[in-house]
Amino acid sequence: MSIPRQLSLGEVIGQKKGKAQPKLRPVSPGRPRRELDVELLRELRAKGYGYKRIAGEYTALTGQYISHTTVRARLGDS
Repeated sequence: MSIPRQLSLGEVIGQKKGKAQPKLRPVSPGRPRRELDVELLRELRAKGYGYKRIAGEYTALTGQYISHTTVRARLGDS
């Protein structure tokens, strides 16, 4: 009769030693990004405006509100 050994954390009886393969989770598409006129953002940035001023001008020109954080993120991406 053999002496049963203690199982390590996460180890299951009948499973071979080694790292357990993690289950792949389906990738969620996340929240959709709002369509923005990035060219307009670039034009306003070229005028020397800051992110808050660009956000205000964009809202005034298009009627579509965006935050200065969104402006910063989109100008950094492109």
